[in-house]
Amino acid sequence: MSEALPWLFVFVAAAAGIWGFVALWLSLRVALSDPLLEQESDAIGYEARRSLLTEKEALLEELRDISFEHDAGKLSDRDYEELNAKLRARARKILMELDADADTYRNEAEALIAERLARSESGDTEEGRY
Repeated sequence: MSEALPWLFVFVAAAAGIWGFVALWLSLRVALSDPLLEQESDAIGYEARRSLLTEKEALLEELRDISFEHDAGKLSDRDYEELNAKLRARARKILMELDADADTYRNEAEALIAERLARSESGDTEEGRY
């Protein structure tokens, strides 16, 4: 028993040292990062995207409305063409902004699809994984 006692103290001291380093690392990580800022920047991106999607829907509705009014004879050909061109130009800009934002997700998705196809072609499918 007396031979195991020093090893017990070494083990307890090592565990306490590791626990101390982990506690220090966790506290420094929390102190040096600002999760509220990260959440706020995510929210800003989310809000901007949501705003673009809302504007896109409004433009599509307006395009339908002017088409209906043109077909009903309430809007002249010239006015219809002018409004239609303006609305479609704005809609194109919004779609390009939405697509540019989606590029990172598209690249990740394409990489995952390529990986999955490569695995299925090699016969290495992991059933039940997904």
